[in-house]
Amino acid sequence: MSENKEVSGLKKLMKNKKFQELFWYFVFGVLTTLVNLVTFALLDKLINAKWPVKVFKWDFDLFDLFINVIAWVVAIVFAYVTNKLFVFHTKGNVLKEFISFVVARLFTFFAFELGLFSLSIMVMENALNMPKDDLFLSFLSFDVTNKYLVKLFIAVFVVVANYIFSKLFIFKKEKPDGKETSAESEETAEKKEA
Repeated sequence: MSENKEVSGLKKLMKNKKFQELFWYFVFGVLTTLVNLVTFALLDKLINAKWPVKVFKWDFDLFDLFINVIAWVVAIVFAYVTNKLFVFHTKGNVLKEFISFVVARLFTFFAFELGLFSLSIMVMENALNMPKDDLFLSFLSFDVTNKYLVKLFIAVFVVVANYIFSKLFIFKKEKPDGKETSAESEETAEKKEA
């Protein structure tokens, strides 16, 4: 008998729109992070060029920033399409949503992908004495260096910030009267009606 209650509770949870949204955001957030990491890794391995630049008395590699930008652009396009179609299910103005999406992502890009990434690399190398190119582990003949750990660490901040922007500001659903509402306020209204 309790097994039936658990199954029905799971079914109820799976039908909950908020849970579905968070679940699919998590799934596509992980996939977007993988797209970003794989693009970064492929570019890192394929374009084996280095452009050292002196910044704040430390050797800093502009190449990592360059490939980070390209990986970010590829991930942004993937994230926009999957968020619009599979997470938030909006039918709003594509151009307006995409511009808002890119602006929000630019903020998280500069704050986290460049700013926090660069700061974390500098702290790791100078304070913790862990060179970014030191091997952390080797997996299927792919060398995972310390900079990939930093990239993964930064991804957590990026995913959380991007969800907040998407939920509250970007993917707004139109009401029948033509006004926009965030997905959050629409769920609250649906609950009141039910």
